[in-house]
Amino acid sequence: MTTSDSATFSDPDQQMAKARQRRVTVIGAGFSGLATAFYLSRAGFQVEVIEERERPGGLISTTETPFGLVESAANGFLNSALVEELFGLMGLEVVPTLKAAKRRYIFRRGFPRRWPLGILATLSLVGFVLMFLFRREKVAPHPHEAVRAWTERTMGREAGQYLVEAFLQGVYAGDPARMSATLLFGRFFEKRRQSKSKAKLQTRGTVSTMNGMGQLITRMRERLERQGVVFVMNQKFPVFAGEPRWPHVVATSAHAAGELLRELDQVRAQACAGVELVPIISVAIGFKEAPPETRGFGCLFPPVEGRKALGVLMNSFIFPNRSLKGFSETWIFGGARANAAELMAIPDKDVIEMAVSERQETLNATGAYSGYRITRWPAALPHYTLALEETLAEMRGLRRNVVLIGNYLGEIGLARILERAESLPSEIHTSGEWRV
Repeated sequence: MTTSDSATFSDPDQQMAKARQRRVTVIGAGFSGLATAFYLSRAGFQVEVIEERERPGGLISTTETPFGLVESAANGFLNSALVEELFGLMGLEVVPTLKAAKRRYIFRRGFPRRWPLGILATLSLVGFVLMFLFRREKVAPHPHEAVRAWTERTMGREAGQYLVEAFLQGVYAGDPARMSATLLFGRFFEKRRQSKSKAKLQTRGTVSTMNGMGQLITRMRERLERQGVVFVMNQKFPVFAGEPRWPHVVATSAHAAGELLRELDQVRAQACAGVELVPIISVAIGFKEAPPETRGFGCLFPPVEGRKALGVLMNSFIFPNRSLKGFSETWIFGGARANAAELMAIPDKDVIEMAVSERQETLNATGAYSGYRITRWPAALPHYTLALEETLAEMRGLRRNVVLIGNYLGEIGLARILERAESLPSEIHTSGEWRV
């Protein structure tokens, strides 16, 4: 018997009571899975979370070291009303970046610079901004247009190389010649939507918790367990042999999702398996002193400069409570470069030597290090390529009682994933089927 309900409930209490009779399974306890479980549970669904590891959080964790806190992945959120609401419900303070973090650098011709463009390139960029404000459709990315082609068409090569490509390499570790401009920037050219919340934000920009992103993960699990969410840890993800009897949310990596769907939904399985994932090595290092000329959020290294590093974060200048002794930096290597996979296998001492060498050559910073922590992710980030743009439609939506959520589906960044997780309860309520 199918107990799916096509009626729309006008009474929130009635809708909550109906939801409580319904079960949803979330596969994966990374941030996507935890956020999904939170909003489903809050809407009254009975939620079970299955995780193959012994801890939640996925890529996200925070480690205490002798030289300070080390993040294994993202160090914060782009703030929004939903982010502030989540932090408040978890009993966490929204911690903004330090004043020094307003200073950001881009490497060009041997030096980190606050503004890397010349006069002509700056004027070209001003022209792009004016077009964006008054003739937005003229500079919007075309479908299936690569980032590099789009920037050369709309703002000029120099601005594209030293602003857009530097940003994309440092944040998404991608290849601008293959990345989709629509996926990455298309939403900025859409008609503006009314914000769901008119509440004024406490702060704008990047935010975190006082004790790092791992603190948020811990609080989310604790809150979920108090709400009655059941966690099944160290459990291998089950492959769907047939359509599940109740809705399942797959909050795993793209490749893991493809493996789970290989017997149930070959179209989505192949699309997920085809998502390119790029490797990342992050090297957190403690030094006695900060670089003399780059005391700020960090420095990005544009692909055109040919540096080994993608970027460096100056942890001690971003959030408070990040350094115990001296100064902490995190160097990022890998990404979509041809030799990135080889970096996964090189010894720690060679990784450290590479980071220290880059520091000296690009930031003019010397001095012995007091400690380090290396994090290797062989398949860290989805590569937002033109190929991914073409297959997104095949992966989205609730079909055969299974819906996917993750950063490979266009929800780029933790704040966007949070938005998607908040929308899932209503989608599952109206489209999901429960069979008894």
